[in-house]
Amino acid sequence: MWAVFELQWVRLKRNPFLVLSFLGLTFVFVFLLAGSQADQKMTVHTFTDQLSEPQMAEWLDLLNDSDTLTFQQSDREDVVDLIEAGRISFGLHVDEEQFHYLVGHQSHYQIAVDQHVQRVFQETLRIRQVAEQTGITDIQGRVEEALEQPLMSIDVDALKGDASQADAERFHVVIGMTLYFAIYTILITISSIIIQKRDGTWNRLILSPVKKTKIYLGHLFYCFLIGFLQIVVSFALFHYLLGYDFGDQFGAIVLVLIVYVFSIVALGMFLMGLIQSPQQLDAVNPIVATGMAMLGGAFWPIDLISNQMMIALSRVMPIFHGMEGLKGAILFDQGITELLQPLSILLLMGVLFMGIGINLMERDTKI
Repeated sequence: MWAVFELQWVRLKRNPFLVLSFLGLTFVFVFLLAGSQADQKMTVHTFTDQLSEPQMAEWLDLLNDSDTLTFQQSDREDVVDLIEAGRISFGLHVDEEQFHYLVGHQSHYQIAVDQHVQRVFQETLRIRQVAEQTGITDIQGRVEEALEQPLMSIDVDALKGDASQADAERFHVVIGMTLYFAIYTILITISSIIIQKRDGTWNRLILSPVKKTKIYLGHLFYCFLIGFLQIVVSFALFHYLLGYDFGDQFGAIVLVLIVYVFSIVALGMFLMGLIQSPQQLDAVNPIVATGMAMLGGAFWPIDLISNQMMIALSRVMPIFHGMEGLKGAILFDQGITELLQPLSILLLMGVLFMGIGINLMERDTKI
């Protein structure tokens, strides 16, 4: 096993450009995409059925006292149309002393919005009550002053401190692009098996004194380590160079990465059992990697998709569950026990792909 494993590292040392290029592409894409979104605000479509224009304008002024949220006045009909079209996931309805949401589908962004809206309403109603007793007239100024104080009464631990809309979008780009380019690296790295099958090296290895299990383990462990190290190095660069905070759930993050990389290596083995030549591999790799990333939500949040068939397809993509696990650990501070679902699905996918792939490889091996 170790002889085969060391041989792969010797080959990498002679030609490291491929792995380094995908690492560089990950950093460039994240820097450009996440950097362009850093100053964007989330727009919350807000409407009312009872308030007058001055009353609504007063609430909008108070709600817009946020660095990451913009509350835009809309009509109920427009909000309903946007939700039904899948362009927004929810809208905010405001009355004199209460609010509620029209929800099309669940979105973690709504949690951040709800915390801000709850705070504004609580402070406004509290100061209005005090104003009625004391005769204070500058209610809006008092509310804005109160909102500048640290948040004490609302629990924000569910969002890992302050997981704002901008933070969620930037981390989505980081996680999505990193896992996407890791797929390319793993699939191309494991493609050495195809070359060995073509020139007969694989059959000679099978006939050698080295056990077949050790040959497989040497190749697979090398591919696994390359993919895992690429993701870890990418995250380290984002943390130390771009200032991303990946939270405190390091154990959960590492476990999600291990299971995700295992599932992609297993997928690569499955493809190696189906593909007969490097030319076929060159055609299949971009289709598999990019198609999986598009369907799995690496390029855009699944929340934006309303087509039920596309949503169903996303659930069978390893990258979807890898992103869900990482976002849960990073944004929502979830531990291993809370991430059992994505971890179990990734592990099941890996076992199935690996079992089928090795069987196909054995069937195709000529000895």
